[in-house]
Amino acid sequence: EWIRIGGLMASAEGGKASHKEERSKHFKKTSADASRSCNKGPKISKSRASSSITEDVAKHVEEENFYHGLLPREDITSILEKVGDFIVRTTQPRPSDPREIVISVRVSVDESDPMAIRHVVVRKRKKQDGRIEWRAIEAENFSTVRELIENYIASRRPINPEVKASILIRPIKRKPWEFLHDDIKLKDLLGEGQFGEVRAGEALVNGKRLSVAIKVAKVVKEESQMAKAKEKIKEMMHEARLMRYFKHINVVRIHGVAVLKEPLMIVMERVYGGSIIDVLTVTRVGQVGEDEKIGNMSLGAARGLEYVHSKNCIHRDIAARNVLYTDTRIAKISDFGMSRKGDIYEMSRARNKKIPLKWTAPESMVALQYTKKTDVFSFSILLWEIFSNGSEPYQGMTSLEVKRMISCGERMKAPEGCPNDMYELMTKCWEQNPSKRITMTEVVRYIEGLLSQECGGTTTATQATREESSDDGCTSTVTTATSKGRSKKKRAHKQKKRKHRHKHRRRRKTQSLKERKGDASDEKEVVKRTKPVTRRRRQSQNKMKSGENKHTKIRG
Repeated sequence: EWIRIGGLMASAEGGKASHKEERSKHFKKTSADASRSCNKGPKISKSRASSSITEDVAKHVEEENFYHGLLPREDITSILEKVGDFIVRTTQPRPSDPREIVISVRVSVDESDPMAIRHVVVRKRKKQDGRIEWRAIEAENFSTVRELIENYIASRRPINPEVKASILIRPIKRKPWEFLHDDIKLKDLLGEGQFGEVRAGEALVNGKRLSVAIKVAKVVKEESQMAKAKEKIKEMMHEARLMRYFKHINVVRIHGVAVLKEPLMIVMERVYGGSIIDVLTVTRVGQVGEDEKIGNMSLGAARGLEYVHSKNCIHRDIAARNVLYTDTRIAKISDFGMSRKGDIYEMSRARNKKIPLKWTAPESMVALQYTKKTDVFSFSILLWEIFSNGSEPYQGMTSLEVKRMISCGERMKAPEGCPNDMYELMTKCWEQNPSKRITMTEVVRYIEGLLSQECGGTTTATQATREESSDDGCTSTVTTATSKGRSKKKRAHKQKKRKHRHKHRRRRKTQSLKERKGDASDEKEVVKRTKPVTRRRRQSQNKMKSGENKHTKIRG
């Protein structure tokens, strides 16, 4: 490792003669030591060596509150806000490489600048006497990483000599959404995949122990699987990054991530009940009525997707399997692994990723372009699943037949027992031309209108206002609709009561003004007290009472 570092230093320093001699002597010595040590004891595989070095590196900094573990680069930009802000983390350039400690520091506030944040590797060296030394780019060594950082802060010299703005000023502590592994308790296994699993558990969220669901990334040691595992972890962290800003009753809530060490974990809201497809086909077969399908499942999912679109996000994987349904009959959008920020996303053909063909819009099949209107198309298939009691779309057809059918503008027939109004909504959502499809806001209004009509025109869909208090103190108020409506009479009655309260409030205020005047029983008009009674004012009032100066006007 030291030989490799020496080679990098040689190329960086430009090959000065004096340094060359020192390095050549040192390399001869270290190579001889390395050859002797290699001949002793059993050989260690790369993966085992990598994991042991990872633990060895992390233990030197994990106690520091500015250490952020395996936090990806994409999350760093939101943490480092000002020039001089910095954090310490670990990185692994290639699966076979050992992890290294990195100091990330912001050198520019220009978000368009790709070099706004610089990353400096802190090298570790073990001396012959067993002591460990740390160094950045410069040749000065320190006994601990903390000592190295404190020295650069005190001296105010750049940690990267070539970048003058790379001065360490303010260490950024871990955020509330960055969990320690000790704060998480894993329990029953809920689901499992090739590179991860979902477990029930408990987590300490803002001092409160909550029941949560935890996505756990598996630690892969086989080199052949490391690249795929790293891609899966990247997808998990991307999902967590998006969901961190979502606070809505119809969207699954994420509490945070645990990335200080392996395995990586995502702490999420625990939803009791399963997905809509599970409810329709397993737990409540034939027990879900039409009103519940419209007012709870369809409208709840529509509200959730409308909120996601309002945050300038495209979900890209709307289906009944990805909409959770609680025991209290609340639909929640979940699974944001394929989601992307922005108005349009074009998938690269080179990535060769699988897509859910039966839920995919025609323009996405051809051009691999995704917009909010492609989510609307997928929502129409979700509605078809709900009203077909969880049946598989395009059942019995091959992928090629499905693609040909969608591309030619053909669509599925209405499920048996599906209301005509809801099938009409499906046709509005799966229009061939994206510009002719309605938006999710229009979908929500359409379903609310149906609920209003079902109540005989005298009621509207119940606006059961729910307040979902977030862990960081924020409160988001959202409305959910149910099949029963609140009558207009009740709203009119509330308005009448409000007016009545205002009327009595004005009357009490008038009485108090009369009492302050001193003769409330005889006087018919209330004189406003705007100024204190002066001597001249008192004389004028006395003249009015005695009949003198009757035509004098008194101000106020």
